[in-house]
Amino acid sequence: MYKWVIIGGGVQGCCVARRLLQEKAGNEDLLIIDPFPGPMHVWQTLTKKIGMSHLRSPSVHHLDIDPYSLSKYSKGHDFAQPFRGKYARPQLDLFNRHSLDVMDEVNLEESWKQGTVNGMTKGHNHWNISLEGGTEVQSERVVLAVGVNHIPHYPEWANKKEMPVSHVFDMQTPVPDEGRVIVVGGGMTAAHLAHTLSNKNGISSVSLVKRHPFRVEDFDSDPGWLGPKFLKGYEKLTCYDQRRRVIHQARHRGSITRELHVQLKRQMRASRLDIHTGEVEKAVTVENGVGLQLKDGKLVSADSIVLATGAETCLPGKAWMEPLIEQVGLPCAPCGFPVVSTTLEWKNGLYVAGALAELEIGPAARNIAGARKSAERIVTSA
Repeated sequence: MYKWVIIGGGVQGCCVARRLLQEKAGNEDLLIIDPFPGPMHVWQTLTKKIGMSHLRSPSVHHLDIDPYSLSKYSKGHDFAQPFRGKYARPQLDLFNRHSLDVMDEVNLEESWKQGTVNGMTKGHNHWNISLEGGTEVQSERVVLAVGVNHIPHYPEWANKKEMPVSHVFDMQTPVPDEGRVIVVGGGMTAAHLAHTLSNKNGISSVSLVKRHPFRVEDFDSDPGWLGPKFLKGYEKLTCYDQRRRVIHQARHRGSITRELHVQLKRQMRASRLDIHTGEVEKAVTVENGVGLQLKDGKLVSADSIVLATGAETCLPGKAWMEPLIEQVGLPCAPCGFPVVSTTLEWKNGLYVAGALAELEIGPAARNIAGARKSAERIVTSA
């Protein structure tokens, strides 16, 4: 039996694991279960796929405990332009190498198990975790750090069977490397991908189709949500419907940074990128390709379509988590998400991180800063 099992090996799970291994547990005490072969696989695959060069978050947000660890690390390694802008946004390669090195310091991969959880039950003084293939794992404590990108959102008009349509969250599907491409979406993922494709040899044209004008914001939520400025009032809210509404209003969903906005406009002026704003009415077959018919009558045509339309808005791990909620009587808000203690404990040694912790952590729960907060609360309270 393990002392700790973490379900999910993305940024959230690895941040918690790294701190547990440093302060509370040996590698033999901890197991990290994830469908992919190594730590932060989805993060690394997706960021490489869209061509991200620098993170949106500042240099103090990373997997190590010391907030200045990444800055110190950059001075001992040869990185061209390690940080960018007034917020010192770190270069992606710098962030990834730092992450791997701080995980190597605690031999995190020794605690790694590739597998897919399909069930979980409560034992007498432990939790039983079932994996596809019939394996069962037992642990005294469990941290649910399940990611939110596992079910890509396909708009109703996107008929995958008849059209050359893919989703950027489909980990096994590469982005096009030739021809005319339409990217659908208005947020950071879509903007990065459109910018990357517009600079790629072999791509003859790129069109970015978005529903709304660009929403330019430095971060995905105001930095005030990382401290008492906003959280003091938020934590006084006892109604979880109210907390959910506050989270929804506080998140700058579908927004992009000022820097990326400038880059897109530069590509547009250079005739390497077309940008269209409007609702898609339907996808249609056109001569030598596919087209998107917008509600204003405009037709945008290409050889292929890549969706950057986010993930389905549902409880992460819903298929196996809902039976667990019913069996154990885990408290949930009206939105279906966990109601947990300030230490992020749901019940009897079951903890949450990431999106599952957002009703307690607040609007920043899903990002790297949220991962650091979750790790601190879980580890210092255990």
